[in-house]
Amino acid sequence: MLTHKHAIISVAIGGLAWWKTRDPRTCAAALIAGILPDADHVADYAYYLWRGKHRLILPLHGYEYALAGGGLALVQDNRMMRVAVLSYLIHLLADQTENHTNQFGYSFLFRAWHRFQIEEISSIPEAAIRGREADMKLLQKMFQRSMSFGLSVFSRRGAVE
Repeated sequence: MLTHKHAIISVAIGGLAWWKTRDPRTCAAALIAGILPDADHVADYAYYLWRGKHRLILPLHGYEYALAGGGLALVQDNRMMRVAVLSYLIHLLADQTENHTNQFGYSFLFRAWHRFQIEEISSIPEAAIRGREADMKLLQKMFQRSMSFGLSVFSRRGAVE
């Protein structure tokens, strides 16, 4: 699932938590926990650039983390942590639904057991590979645009001074 969709869902969760608790930190916790896990895609893209093979490493995606965080939130009776865990868990469930993985595909231990091989984790590996390749092309375009923007700003700044 694309990050902006996770953001929308996380803002909704955070908004409901804020409405119930009147604590703005719950909204921030939901947003961070619902978006931050996608930073781990860098590991998959780096592996592809290094080895030329697609893998579903996703080190920040794991039902184990939600289970541990949920247990800790209950033991500590921490409202903000409960909201963060809920947002994180919904992130995983949304990813699993949209990305058509095996029922245990968002378990880090399951992925590790299968050596992160996309063919063992995804129920439609060809679509998963195409999606990852499209993501990498999009990231490459964004990087090129940001570099050209930065260079143009830098060259204009040098001309003015």
